[in-house]
Amino acid sequence: MQSIKKIPNGKEIVECEICLHNSKTRPMFKHAGKKIICIECMNALKFPRNFEEMEKEVTEYLDELRIKNNKYNCILGFSGGKDSVVALYLLVNKLRIRPLCVTIDNGYLAEEAILNCKNITKHFGVDWLVINKDFTKFFKETISKGESPCRICSSMNMHEIWQFARQTNINTIVTGHELPFGTTAIREMKKNIKMLRLLSVYQLTEEDRYEILKELPWKNPELGGYTTNCLVLAPALREFRKKHGFSFEFDRICAMIRYGLMDKEKAKSALKCPEFSDDVYEELKKRGLNLKELE
Repeated sequence: MQSIKKIPNGKEIVECEICLHNSKTRPMFKHAGKKIICIECMNALKFPRNFEEMEKEVTEYLDELRIKNNKYNCILGFSGGKDSVVALYLLVNKLRIRPLCVTIDNGYLAEEAILNCKNITKHFGVDWLVINKDFTKFFKETISKGESPCRICSSMNMHEIWQFARQTNINTIVTGHELPFGTTAIREMKKNIKMLRLLSVYQLTEEDRYEILKELPWKNPELGGYTTNCLVLAPALREFRKKHGFSFEFDRICAMIRYGLMDKEKAKSALKCPEFSDDVYEELKKRGLNLKELE
């Protein structure tokens, strides 16, 4: 049995040897008498992800959906960004699944993202539906408080898709999330609807995804940060850094390192404050979100 010893929190900052956490951000441990790791990496080693088993689980689940021969095997949460486009590619080309692509347009998707949705769904010959919402009030509240809007925005989007799934009796929602639910890619939601994080199974790096995108009629909007669909993310990252001095993407980026999807150098680069044009602020203002007013 490997020995694990907690490192006391002293004046000297101790860094995790796997991800970017340190003794100020997470408890640190000495693992097997040698390697210093944070509690998140320790838990990942204690409960390892078996990606072969996860892929088998997902493949068998999707095989059952295909056998039912419904018009749509699932709903794909589809933003037109790189991850949801790659998820559609995998569903159609690799897994032979017929999805209904559903986009939640919260008022702040880039025009290029909507165009990508149109072009990609046409390319694959799949149906596409847009549900229009207005998240202006939510974005104003979170950003003015110095909070990250992303996780809650994602939950709000998923709730809308879940509601639609209930109304249409489609019991599976697929997303382009790259990280699993612990040790599985499938989670049971309410009312017997399941959510499947497709990209978490295949461990595709950023480079892998862009290689797939080269084959498709998809154009990168170059919005700043990691996003390829959202106008809010880069300005929200900048406003958050002004108030807190770090990126609200820190935990996600550490997880990417932990699962081998990004090396430390690229991770450090990804955590830098994104560069973007002031035109983005003007576009947000036209749509009802004046971030200069919130400063």
